[in-house]
Amino acid sequence: MAIIRWALLALMGFAFLLLAVSNWTFVPFTLPDGGVARAPLPLLLAGAFLAGMIPTWLWMAFVRPLLEGGRLRPRVRSERAEVAPPVTQTGA
Repeated sequence: MAIIRWALLALMGFAFLLLAVSNWTFVPFTLPDGGVARAPLPLLLAGAFLAGMIPTWLWMAFVRPLLEGGRLRPRVRSERAEVAPPVTQTGA
């Protein structure tokens, strides 16, 4: 299974290189302070990918094993259902 994973990663890296070479154009974008900067399109795509991948990887590598191992407790509110007492019939 590890071979398939590495082959898939190599294929994705090769595809990204082809995309980067064929789309090497400078794209203007607005910075938060209002200035305009120009960056190559592949650099923006790589930045967007890493902005989504790094937090996910950190969660999977560090926080999830702690939660599954019982060393960290998830913050879950425990709610208990209130059960009504049984209705008794009075003799009439």
